[in-house]
Amino acid sequence: MTLKALVVLAVLTYTNSQPREIGTNSHYQKRIYPGSVKERLKTPPLPMPGFDLQAWSGQWYFQYHKAPCSWAVSEEFSDYTQFTELHGNVALYHETMRNHDLCNSVTSSLRITGPGTFIGNDPVGDNWSGKVIVADTDYKTYCITWGCTKWSAFYNTCEDPWIYIKTRQMNPHREVLRRIEMALYKLWGISINQLTRIIHGRPCSARGKLAY
Repeated sequence: MTLKALVVLAVLTYTNSQPREIGTNSHYQKRIYPGSVKERLKTPPLPMPGFDLQAWSGQWYFQYHKAPCSWAVSEEFSDYTQFTELHGNVALYHETMRNHDLCNSVTSSLRITGPGTFIGNDPVGDNWSGKVIVADTDYKTYCITWGCTKWSAFYNTCEDPWIYIKTRQMNPHREVLRRIEMALYKLWGISINQLTRIIHGRPCSARGKLAY
């Protein structure tokens, strides 16, 4: 009995010492880090080192986000896609999204202010206008974009930040989600499971042509 108990204890010790699967969807264990996500996102990230505009442009699918307070309606979006193209010192976002079963499209502009940094211009109001930073991307599979709609008057922090996670594929591979999880933890100490998931079911067609 004593030998059997020691064997069981050894197995349990080994199991608990192994790395846990990173939580990214229903197939993973959910990992939630302490603290408010919004509070953590108030600290602006450094822009992606050696940012390549051409490699970054093209088709993206929104997967997860934390919207600013000024754009809470985006919580209802699904089938949210983006096609990015460059025109001189401006990056154009051609976006489509489904809301209440209807597709909508909008084109917004971002003035390039430096490598991986932009000033956004919301064409339907001033909901998300402000500084935009590409915090991390590998260009081929995922992109993490951070923005600020309202800066603090006293510190270099953002009072109303937002973050969007985009991927090149509509249904990204689990390895891509694992890399995003690692990047989020390195940047802000947060998990992908603490963000809002954007569902893709019936995609709206890109670049202004709507599909119902």
